[in-house]
Amino acid sequence: MPADTSSFDIAPPVPSRTPRLLQRLQVVVALAVLIAGAMSTWVIADLRGDLASAPNLAQQYARLGEVQHDLSAAARLAKVSVILGEAADGANAAAAIDQVVAASGLLVESAKERPQDAAALQAIGGDTLRYSLTLASAVGSPRTQALPRLAVAQKQLDALLGQLDDLQAQLAAEADARPWSQGTPAVWLVCLAMAAVVVWASWLVAQRSHRVVNLGLAAAVVALLSMIGITAAAQGAAVSASEASRSTQFARVVNTTAAVRHLDAAQQVLTTAVLTQTWDATAQANTTTEVKSATAAASKENLTGLSSFTNARDSLDTQMSKGEWKAATSALTDTAKKSLSGAAQAVRDNARSVSDGAVTIASAAPTSARATLVVQLVLVIVVALVGAALGVLGLYQRLTEYR
Repeated sequence: MPADTSSFDIAPPVPSRTPRLLQRLQVVVALAVLIAGAMSTWVIADLRGDLASAPNLAQQYARLGEVQHDLSAAARLAKVSVILGEAADGANAAAAIDQVVAASGLLVESAKERPQDAAALQAIGGDTLRYSLTLASAVGSPRTQALPRLAVAQKQLDALLGQLDDLQAQLAAEADARPWSQGTPAVWLVCLAMAAVVVWASWLVAQRSHRVVNLGLAAAVVALLSMIGITAAAQGAAVSASEASRSTQFARVVNTTAAVRHLDAAQQVLTTAVLTQTWDATAQANTTTEVKSATAAASKENLTGLSSFTNARDSLDTQMSKGEWKAATSALTDTAKKSLSGAAQAVRDNARSVSDGAVTIASAAPTSARATLVVQLVLVIVVALVGAALGVLGLYQRLTEYR
C-alpha cells in the first residue's frame, strides 16, 4: 500500500517583502528630491524678489532728496519775495508755490513706486499742504505780517525735513541688508538631509540586491548636491549685484543728496538773515557748519562749484557783518553764474547729474542678476525632476528583478 504522505506537506514559501519595500522607496526618493527642489526654487525666487527692490531704494532716496530740496527752495523763494516786496503773484512768490507743487507730485510718485512707504508719505503730504498754505499766506503780505508767518513756515519745514530724513534712514538701513534669503541655510540642510535619505535607501537596496551602487539613486544624490551648488551660485550672484546697487551706487546717491541738503540749509540761513536783517554769531556758525558738511559730502563725489559758493558766502558775510543790508540784498538775489544763487544752482545741477547716473547703474546690475537667477531657477527645476525620475527608475530596475 502507498505510504501516507499527509504528514509531509511542504508549507508555501513566504512572499518576498522586497518588492513592496522598493515601491515605498520609490516614493520616498522621489519626494526627497522634489522637496529639496521645491525649497531651492523658493529660495531663488525669494532672491529675485529681493533684488527687485534694490534699484528702487536708490531711486526712492534720490526722489526724497528732491522733495527736500523743493520744500527748502519754496521757503527760500518765499523769503526772497518778501525781501523784494513782491505782490502775491510775483515771480518769486509764484516760483515758491510751484516748488511745493513739485514736491507734492514727487511724494505721490514715491508712494506709487514703493507702497510700503505710503503711510509715511501720506503724513508728509498732509504736512506739506499745511506748509504750502502758510507760505501762500506770507507772500504778498506786509512785511510785519509776513515775518511771523514765515517763521511758522520755517518750523513746518524743519519738521518736514526731519520726517524725510527718517524715511531716508529707513531706506539706508534696508540698503545695508544684503540679499540673503532666510531660507538659504535651510535649503542646504534640507538637501543634505534628503541626500542622506537617498543614501540610506541605496544601502537598503544594496543589502537586498548585493550590488553596491545603484546608478539611479547615485544620480539622485548628485542632483541633490547640485541643487546646493546652484542655490549657492544664486546667492553669490545676488550679493554681487547688491554690492553694485545697494552699496556703491546707493552711497553716491546719499552723498549727492547730503551735499544738496546742507547747501540748501546754508542758503536758508543766509536768506533768513537778510530777511530779518540779523546776522549774529549763531547764524554765522550755523552757516559755516552747513557749508563744511556740504563740502565733505560733495568731495566724495568730486562735485564742483562749492568753492564759488563759499566765496560768495564770504562776501555776503562781510556785507552783513558791516550792516550793509542793501548790498547784501543785491548779492543774495543776484542770479549770475558766480553769485551765491548761481553757484548753488551749479552744485545742485552737478549733483543731480551724478545722482541720476548712480540710479541708472543701480538698476542695471540687479536686472542682469535677476535674468541669471531665472536660468538658475529653471535649472533647479530640471535637476529636481530629472533626479527624481532617475531615482525612481533606478529602483524600478531592481523591482523588475523580483517580478
